[in-house]
Amino acid sequence: MLEQYAETAYRGKQDAKFRDEIATDERDSMYCRYQSKQAIYPRGNVFGHCFDSSQNSDYKYNLSGKAEHYRNVLGSDPHILSLSTLGKKVIDVLLFFWFCAHLTLLLFIFCLPLFLFLFGDPEEAKDVLIVLLFIWGGSKLFNLTIWKLIRKIVMHSRMNFERTTGLVWLSQNDSTEVINKLPFEEFNAHYKVQNNPQSGFPFRGFTLLHFKKDVFYAWTGANLISSAFVHWELLQNFMDVTQPLADIPQFEYYREFDKTTAEFDKANGRPKYFWYRVDKSFLKQMNQADDELLKDFNDEEQLDNLLMGKPIKKLTPPDIFKFPWKYADNIKAECDIKFGKTLWQKFTSFLMVDL
Repeated sequence: MLEQYAETAYRGKQDAKFRDEIATDERDSMYCRYQSKQAIYPRGNVFGHCFDSSQNSDYKYNLSGKAEHYRNVLGSDPHILSLSTLGKKVIDVLLFFWFCAHLTLLLFIFCLPLFLFLFGDPEEAKDVLIVLLFIWGGSKLFNLTIWKLIRKIVMHSRMNFERTTGLVWLSQNDSTEVINKLPFEEFNAHYKVQNNPQSGFPFRGFTLLHFKKDVFYAWTGANLISSAFVHWELLQNFMDVTQPLADIPQFEYYREFDKTTAEFDKANGRPKYFWYRVDKSFLKQMNQADDELLKDFNDEEQLDNLLMGKPIKKLTPPDIFKFPWKYADNIKAECDIKFGKTLWQKFTSFLMVDL
């Protein structure tokens, strides 16, 4: 039965009988048993590109040096894409509220004491300033100590995708032991929805689950199934050595180390380190092209098609996603590439929290 499931499910076919009845009771994990019964994303391209709003952050992380810092901490290989597996969406929501609270606190520090000094009691202004600085200091202390430990745990609980071998494995905490090194082709992308317990707002995504073993990578994004398709295509693209890597900021680091991609870049005259050299205003042009493409994708209709096992509408992306450098106006010379923060960025980083 497992052999039949392998041939019908993880090969990308939508066979409800095997999806619902095979290889579920043999799992130890209740989560994996449940997810193995959910609809399966089809393999192959739907959007035909891997660019989404998260690439704006990757662009900034590249130039600020944060991406390189994370790679150094993780000891990453230039052929391995390492992604966090621990409640990313929940963590992102908490970080957003922390960021907003800390920013509001800074505004109060600069405005409230001054207002009280000019229009109220100077002594009261001094007391308020001390209290606000004490709270700000507590937030910064948490950021420099406890949050570093939390972030270290999150960063080391990761799913690793190795492009050169086509293998996937889970690494946890500081363990150097590799467990369950498995072929990418043996994983299904099962539909996943995660609701915010307070608002009920759904985050849609997928659980990349091995067809037999309880090994998985879970991802949720916005309340749009389109974002899940893009992320699913990103993983497929990274693991397919027959095609060049998608031309996105997240993959800029990997391009020169990958033979297929390096040959493609040379043949097409792509500027080396393009995403390190192009002006950030170009990201707006890419996002606009993505928005135009999204108009041809009825999100609710395609979600229904996914859940019912019907074909998903495939889109034809414009060339800007395949040859972005041909559409960019401001590309710095290679010698002008600068990594790290400016003095102003360092000052604002000191005031803010490092997430």
